[in-house]
Amino acid sequence: MGIMSRSLEHFQESVIREMTRKAIENDAINLSQGMPDFSPPIELIEGIKEGLDEEEHQYSVTYGRTDLREKISEKLQDYNKLVVDPYNELTITCGASEAIASSILAITNPGDEILILEPWYENYVPITYLAQGKPVFVSLSKETYSIDEEVLKSNINKKTKAIIINSPHNPTGKVFSPEDFKIISDLCIDHDIFVVTDEIYEHIIFDGLKHLSIGSFDSMKERTITISGFSKTFSVTGWRIGYVAANQELMNGIRKVHDYLTVCAPSLLQYAILKAFDLSSIYYNELINRYQKNRDFLHKQLLSLGMKVFNPQGAYYMFADISQFGMNDIEFANYLVKDEGVATVPGSSFYMNNRFGNNPGSNYVRFSFSQKLETLQNAADRIKKRLI
Repeated sequence: MGIMSRSLEHFQESVIREMTRKAIENDAINLSQGMPDFSPPIELIEGIKEGLDEEEHQYSVTYGRTDLREKISEKLQDYNKLVVDPYNELTITCGASEAIASSILAITNPGDEILILEPWYENYVPITYLAQGKPVFVSLSKETYSIDEEVLKSNINKKTKAIIINSPHNPTGKVFSPEDFKIISDLCIDHDIFVVTDEIYEHIIFDGLKHLSIGSFDSMKERTITISGFSKTFSVTGWRIGYVAANQELMNGIRKVHDYLTVCAPSLLQYAILKAFDLSSIYYNELINRYQKNRDFLHKQLLSLGMKVFNPQGAYYMFADISQFGMNDIEFANYLVKDEGVATVPGSSFYMNNRFGNNPGSNYVRFSFSQKLETLQNAADRIKKRLI
């Protein structure tokens, strides 16, 4: 009998976090993990101080602070066009990652198939295996990363339980269109499939595009699990405060899993996050402007190096084709971090090997532009010293 669970045979530790470790080891600029190198809003820092004064040190209610859930419910109605009961349909989690884990574990039976859009954020696949489900990979169109209706439809069968979607999309920065969501929603209704939607980058959208929540589409609320959080919007990736919204029947199951995984999200940080709801629209506009400037700068720099790059519509990642350098993604990423002092993420970590044993991501690396503009400038200068 083996010591470890057989589920672990299907995946390895996070490549993204591995590249952060390599960045530290090589004193490199970290453009691998999506971590801002600037401070969060001062209001949130003051919230921490107030929470300490109020001695917010003990467990919160398992489902999260009531006042925080009420604030999130108001935000969901105003911004996402979702009507969510804060008392029975909403739970505060230890980041969006725990919300995803609790949701997939709650709805998946052994052998259920979970559709995952490819390329995908690396957490989705391991949690599907841990839930004893089977990930089924649905390729996005190569040039625009849009939904191909026929490809999606061809992967649906009687075992299909849910589809995980992510918009704005990691790693490409794609913002799915109303047409993309219509394809997904129609097929999910026709085949009685749940949607788990990861909307953690919902406030980082460029070029005047608007965020859409698929749960707001006709007949989709009852089959949609909506997940988001505060890490990306407020530059507090280490605070680990997220949330999940779903109908009461689904939420009852999600809450059971959440309870035994984590008991509750950190009480002090729940208290501090309340301050985020005092921020005006000016904050969100400045956030978009900051990241759009970063995007435009990095896009120009990568194009000047001869890379082919999808110009992201949201989030803070850029997926670059590096095939002209004569190295695969792992070789190129290791070269950059060790010889140039810039950490990226190999593209193969966002894909599964095809039936020929090839990985569609082997010609790509992912750059993060979540840092200060001067940090990106320093990274570009380092890369250009040898690649040009």
